[in-house]
Amino acid sequence: MGSKQVGILGIENRTENWKTAQLLRGRSEIGLARRLGEPVATPADDIRIELFWYGVRDVRDSKPDLERAVAIYHSQFADLRRQICDFEQQPFRALRDHNYVVSQETRKDFFNNLRNTEIDIVLETPEHLYIGEAKHESGFGGDGRLILVHQLIRQYVMATILLDLRGEKKKVVPFVVADANSLESVTNTAQVKFMVDRCWLKCKNVLSWDEIDAIEKDTL
Repeated sequence: MGSKQVGILGIENRTENWKTAQLLRGRSEIGLARRLGEPVATPADDIRIELFWYGVRDVRDSKPDLERAVAIYHSQFADLRRQICDFEQQPFRALRDHNYVVSQETRKDFFNNLRNTEIDIVLETPEHLYIGEAKHESGFGGDGRLILVHQLIRQYVMATILLDLRGEKKKVVPFVVADANSLESVTNTAQVKFMVDRCWLKCKNVLSWDEIDAIEKDTL
């Protein structure tokens, strides 16, 4: 971005939420979806965008959902803890005993992790759910107290489970937006490297704010 974003009382707002809202407000989501791989044939009316999205929390909260969410996790992510522990390209910090382990004792905490997971930018199309994490002068979250410790992995798990809960066959496509001068360091973080290694995130979908700005201007 060429100029500083000035907030209330002339103070520069340095948060990702503010930067994301200012950049995307009132603009077309079509160019961003195309940049992330959405086919040109998809009608513009079939591309929807939402910012700061809490998918599980905003849908429903009931006991059957908790049980189904746990079952889906065990079906689709049963080996996730071992995969993280064995990842050697950019090792994670040692996991605690409860991290990524969903048992009878931890299932409610696990479901709360899903409910409290926010995704900065979400694009929905007939066949895809694009989930974007916006970064500006901060790293990826990793809270060892949670079942789903790592931010990017937690977002992917949440979106995957939510689609299954709703009977949707869409493909989850993660992306990251960061400052141009930090793209290399962002790409080299353990979370991004793991997501790429699992084929959940494509390297080309780690974008700069300048790229997003240019894409949107081209589609206005």
